[in-house]
Amino acid sequence: MEAIAKNVYIDERFLGVTLGVISQPRGLIQIDAPPERVFPHVVESARRLEWMGALEQSDPLTDGEPGVGTGYRDVFVDHGQRIELEAEVVRYEPPAYLEVSLRGDGVEATSSQRLEAAAGGTRLIAVIETRYTKRLLRMMAGAVTRHAQQRLESDLAELKRIVEDEG
Repeated sequence: MEAIAKNVYIDERFLGVTLGVISQPRGLIQIDAPPERVFPHVVESARRLEWMGALEQSDPLTDGEPGVGTGYRDVFVDHGQRIELEAEVVRYEPPAYLEVSLRGDGVEATSSQRLEAAAGGTRLIAVIETRYTKRLLRMMAGAVTRHAQQRLESDLAELKRIVEDEG
């Protein structure tokens, strides 16, 4: 595979097939609160709006309590770009794990948050796996992924501040 940007690799050796690998943004943070207090912040629309800097709107598409199959329409605005994503909870194991599938124009992603009791608080591990389905986005993947990593780190720091301030 050939590196076409930092953490972005492509291989076109196979006729009719282009293989690509993009390093995924990941975050790790220790929060001084138990997983039971942190988990609602990663799944509930209103609470996600408090700590996710680019999330402008999150509308539930399903009724009832969150769980597998719960849907949202999320609107992110970052650097003047508006991105609408349909989100669906695909794995829901409170207070330890949440996995959400996201789809939008040119983007398919999986976001996961693992919450582990550690050192009297919560170790939160967040991973975003993204596949760009439009050529322009694939060409910009390196820059987009770097920015997503920075955004994830700042968002997790804000989540930590909010949860610990509630304490």
